[in-house]
Order: sequence, then C-alpha cells, then structure tokens
Amino acid sequence: MTTEWASAQAVEDATTRWSPGQIECRTYGHGLWRPHTVTHRPGQYTVYQRCPRCYARRKQRITESGYPLSGWQMDYHEADGYLLKGVGRVGPDGKAVLRLAALRGHPVIEEPDD
Repeated sequence: MTTEWASAQAVEDATTRWSPGQIECRTYGHGLWRPHTVTHRPGQYTVYQRCPRCYARRKQRITESGYPLSGWQMDYHEADGYLLKGVGRVGPDGKAVLRLAALRGHPVIEEPDD
C-alpha cells in the first residue's frame, strides 16, 4: 500500500482554514495534552485529554493499577477541518508549507550576513 501525499498547494489551502493552534499542532505536534475528564468503572479508568491549542481529543483506557488497556484513540471532531480528507497525508512538502505557516504572525528578527 502506498501513501497518498497531499500536494503542497492542498496543505497551503488548508492553512487558510485552520486556526493558528491547528497549524502549530500540525507542525510541532500536540505537546500540551492534559487530562480533561476521567471516568471510572470497575476495573478501569478512561482518561480523556484535549489539546488546548487545536481542540483535538484523545482517550485511553487503563487498569486500576495504571497499565494501558488500549492505545490512545484520537478524535478530531471538535478540531473542525483538522484532517485533510480526500487529499492525502501531509508529507515532506506539506510539512515545509506548515513550518512557514506556523511562522506567520510571529516577529522575525533580521540578521546581517556574516
């Protein structure tokens, strides 16, 4: 099975719809996960987390001893438009577009050539 990569233009188009937080998470990853809700039933906890930058959610079930019963399951429902449905995954060219998009709105300090 070959991976379908989104074109750089498709990623650029998507960045016009994404929030700054969504762009940052697509560029740098979700480094801000925190427990949002925890539920318990006999034998297990379910930990729900929400990324405060892009609003993606994930959950994992763990035993009462703290061992995972499942891997993390992602939910992008509240991160509207986060996934590039129908155009492919973000590959190297798309990542380059994302890195530049993540810099928009940040002050840039020009340095002279040496």
